[in-house]
Amino acid sequence: MAKITIDGKACECDEGEYILQVARRCGVFIPALCYLSGGTPTLACRLCMVEADGKRVYSCNAKAKDGMVIYSRSPEIDAEREAITQVYCINHPMACGVCDQSGECELQNLAHLMRTNTQSYAIRDTAREVQDWGYLSYDPSLCIVCERCITAAKDRLGVDAFKLVPRGGDALSKEQKDAMPKDAYAVWNKLQKSLIARVNENDDCVNYGESAAVCPTGALVESAFKYVSNAWELRQIPASNPHSSDCELLYYEIKR
Repeated sequence: MAKITIDGKACECDEGEYILQVARRCGVFIPALCYLSGGTPTLACRLCMVEADGKRVYSCNAKAKDGMVIYSRSPEIDAEREAITQVYCINHPMACGVCDQSGECELQNLAHLMRTNTQSYAIRDTAREVQDWGYLSYDPSLCIVCERCITAAKDRLGVDAFKLVPRGGDALSKEQKDAMPKDAYAVWNKLQKSLIARVNENDDCVNYGESAAVCPTGALVESAFKYVSNAWELRQIPASNPHSSDCELLYYEIKR
């Protein structure tokens, strides 16, 4: 066992455990849009940056060491997170009132957390038509390329269901790179280059509801649910998972 301190709170953990995993278990909030607890880090969103023993690291990918002292916030880190939040809002549809994820959208939550009310960046948008994948529907305009759908399929379902493909967006200029924080630029550069696609274009995605369930923005939703209800109208009903040896709970979301 190792003992570390996060924002003044003492936490016990296994040596080599990811810092973000430890923080979540200890009730210390560190923002992250791409990391799923117990999953594979992708470093896609870079929001989980912290200061560990005086060095900037990404807590989803940095491993805890005994005696480590960690701070999740500083003026520099807050400024970087604010810039990343603005990047995620570039050309993002302002249609929260009709979005299926509205009310439990993690991008909404992040924007409220960072109190983002300005936009410092802009670039020409590209056509991103909604795609019908059978059981699932994918809206590229809502996608922040966090790769959760990819890692959920790999880590939880054991399949390579989704992948990154070229988006064809405009390249960022050197002036844009020089004018913004490096992590925000890296996130923006990825958004301009990439989108999500099925590994098998003929796959009807009937087995990948888990990937839709972890999408933070509503880019990937079950087709039957789309435009049918809002998150705040649903009630969660717990049920034992018959496929789990420890009877882990599943939650059915129902509407009267």
